[in-house]
Amino acid sequence: MGLLSNLFGGKKGGALITTSDLMPDDQFWKLIKFTHEKSKGDFEAQQQILHKELQKLRPIDIIHFDNKFRKLRGEAYTWNLWGAIYIINGGCGDDSFMDFRGWLIAQGKDFYYQTVSNPESLVDVDSDRINVDWEGMGYIPNTVFEENTGVKMPSAQVENIEITGEEWDENNDELKNKFPLLWAKYA
Repeated sequence: MGLLSNLFGGKKGGALITTSDLMPDDQFWKLIKFTHEKSKGDFEAQQQILHKELQKLRPIDIIHFDNKFRKLRGEAYTWNLWGAIYIINGGCGDDSFMDFRGWLIAQGKDFYYQTVSNPESLVDVDSDRINVDWEGMGYIPNTVFEENTGVKMPSAQVENIEITGEEWDENNDELKNKFPLLWAKYA
């Protein structure tokens, strides 16, 4: 009854607990750092390692991890960051930008915050390392939760879904002027 108690508040057949609580910052970033280092920067391997690590957690902790991940992904939902990756990638749609933000989180705390605060810092990163095509990071917590419990993970809205900042137009010189170093390297 332990698992059911954690999920259903002790009542068999009751409603799943929905929470917007986040995994503590240090615990979240420690897990990301561990998976990144163990994978030696191989993003696909990192996702597999994260999957295994999340399997070790209690269901409520998987939810807290997912909430923290989504909150961070939402905080990176900015026009500035989108403009930078748009230049690097030669274009970037909604889905690819969401996948890129998952990759960004997977690189670790310092890299994440540096890049969100100064997207042009990506000029120092080899473009072969930057990933907009792997969508897996965002799905891992849900997959693990369902594998461990047999039910879909309840979700609380913790992710910002409204892009922030000043919108740019790709049909003029706005991105060139906003990110001259990236433009010089990639355009």
